Amino acid sequence: MLGTLAALITTQALSTESRFELTAPLALPPVYIHHELAKYGVGQSTARRLDLQARVLWIDATANLGRVNSEQKIAGIVAKAKEVGFNTLVFDIKPINGYTMYPSKLTEQITFWRDAKMEAGFDPLKIFCDETKKQGISLFVAMNAFSEGHSYGKRDFGKENNQFFKPGWGYEHPELQTARYIPVPTWNGFEIAPGLDPANYDQPVAVFTDPKKASGEWFVAVEKSGNIRSSSSEKPASLNGLALFAATGNAATELARYSPGNKIVIRSTAKFVPSGEDQNQIPLMMNPHSERMQQRTFAFIDEVAKNYEIDGLLYDDRLRFGGLDSDFSETTRIKFEQAIGEFVDWPNDIYTYNYSPSLTPYLQPGRLFDAWLAFRAQTLSSWVAKARAHLKVNRPTAQFGIYAGSWYGDYQKYGNNYASPNINAGFPFLTSAYRQTGFASKLDVLITGCYYPHGTVYEAVGSGGVPGRTVEAGGILSNRVARDQSWVYAGIMLDTFKTNHEGLESALQAATATTQGVMVFDLSHGIEDFWPIFKQAFKNPAKAPHQVPGLIDQVRKTRAEFDAKGFKEPPFPIFEGAPGTGF
Repeated sequence: MLGTLAALITTQALSTESRFELTAPLALPPVYIHHELAKYGVGQSTARRLDLQARVLWIDATANLGRVNSEQKIAGIVAKAKEVGFNTLVFDIKPINGYTMYPSKLTEQITFWRDAKMEAGFDPLKIFCDETKKQGISLFVAMNAFSEGHSYGKRDFGKENNQFFKPGWGYEHPELQTARYIPVPTWNGFEIAPGLDPANYDQPVAVFTDPKKASGEWFVAVEKSGNIRSSSSEKPASLNGLALFAATGNAATELARYSPGNKIVIRSTAKFVPSGEDQNQIPLMMNPHSERMQQRTFAFIDEVAKNYEIDGLLYDDRLRFGGLDSDFSETTRIKFEQAIGEFVDWPNDIYTYNYSPSLTPYLQPGRLFDAWLAFRAQTLSSWVAKARAHLKVNRPTAQFGIYAGSWYGDYQKYGNNYASPNINAGFPFLTSAYRQTGFASKLDVLITGCYYPHGTVYEAVGSGGVPGRTVEAGGILSNRVARDQSWVYAGIMLDTFKTNHEGLESALQAATATTQGVMVFDLSHGIEDFWPIFKQAFKNPAKAPHQVPGLIDQVRKTRAEFDAKGFKEPPFPIFEGAPGTGF
């Protein structure tokens, strides 16, 4: 019996089919793509069948101020983009500092950035509208929703050599800034200096890895487990990998009560600080839960949609919370308690931090951690629906979309759930409540930043790279996440390929093979060197899917019919993206 089984095993023919297939959606050398994963979806098949392909060029606001400060320059940009085959431009009109590129009644107009200047009152947006209409290509504008300041502008404001305009409206309104939850390490109620080996410290306790730097009245050497090895008023000459706790005053008296064999447990207390006081990123992040802040964002939509003939509106990556540590304002606490209908031990029911003896923090989820993630995501999902409605009042045919990073696994920390509410994937944060906050169906266009150096999985495997950290993997993941609820375009960053033009060709192929188009970021990234590549790539003219009225509605309808008939989807691909990709 065993012999017969062995014979069957050894004689059974194995498939020689490869998952990699040469693919060339653009007029460039073909690349190997995972052909089954790249073909997924009604949107993908519809775009292929109708020969539709988005070719989008992004024009950042401040980085390009010197390129868009005259009518002649703008006309040249639009004409060149049309010549090489782009069918859509995105003009960033409200960057992270919160000011605008066009003359606005809501805020100041940016008139200089670094060495570039623009005359006050000059309206580049009006010129872009006129020139894109002449050339027959689409114009989207981009805005940042919940950023109203720039740390460089704050740092250099008032200095003679300031190059970063002004700080931003948000610095004048700390009550609307996002409140950060900053954990402070504590032991037995005494604060610990937050960094190892502090040169000076005014907290009662500090931790050292170098005993020569330590000062205090009592010293305790602690193992990695937290167990005390020694306790004395004399600091040890060496530590051999132990952490040394030094204390003064009442903390020293308390520490002296602990003997070898006892354990040191470091917990935390919460400090809530407006983001402008302890800013941990360049944009000044505001509170998305604030009604006043939301109304401000809608006012910009109304102003632009009413006064300019735009084809679409995109929100850049600041359509999010500042991070997992945001927003912990009193306003938000009240709204959260109302949402769940009970009192919250703030912030312990959300999460707390414990620390190792070497002050490595460990997040400890509270009982309401998942409810908190869903609550934040629901706020942004509701905001997206309202923002879309504001656009449609004055521009009913305009497209609404967002840009976000392609590594979807990052985004539960930021509250931006750009997926379909019917996504079926293995991300641990996708509880039933969180899944329902997905807002892909409220978008027409989803652009994700697949900002990786390798175009394809095949390339990454061949060069020792990570397969998931490729344009191909980012595009496949984004397309599956949206699940036919919006058009999906993979974004690539030109600067990545400055000295690797073949890499750009591969990235372009990968982007257009795995999604319904490509977004190129940015005009300011030495694009002159790449015009010939784009002209060859886009040799065969194509319309973008978003340029066909009503087509995305047909795609959604077909997906709904497939779901109603019980069609089984292929397994969700598992890729390892890089944290922060596309931010």
